Amino acid sequence: MSEIIKWKINGKFHADAKKCKQEIESIGSDVKPKQIVDYAKNPDTELHKCFTWDNDLAAEKWRLYEARQIVCNLVIVETDSGGKNETQIRVFHKTDNEDGYKPLQFILQDKDEYKKLLEQCSYDLKNLKRKYQTISEYQEIWDLIH
Repeated sequence: MSEIIKWKINGKFHADAKKCKQEIESIGSDVKPKQIVDYAKNPDTELHKCFTWDNDLAAEKWRLYEARQIVCNLVIVETDSGGKNETQIRVFHKTDNEDGYKPLQFILQDKDEYKKLLEQCSYDLKNLKRKYQTISEYQEIWDLIH
């Protein structure tokens, strides 16, 4: 069986995936993100093509990433009657790739938005299965995800 290396999301990076894999492997067997960035600073590397080197643009991308982290990490904390078991529920969800984040309370009251949330949940579960499907100890769970 031949090994094909490609990007998970086509078009996200404008570099040859196989060459990037080889460059990362050349760094070592326990590669840290900082090592990849340092390696990619050389404009002659394939990995160089994967990064935003314009500092103003990179800073704006970073702030957008931080905004996503903020909205995704706001939770409602519910505890059981004994106050020992805690459940965290996200306050905001993104139900599709077009609209922004919506409050969970709104999604639960809107039939169409709730359906979109269920579809997103299914998509996320399928991705989780794809990522970890080789871990046989969870085969019963993988079998439940269609």
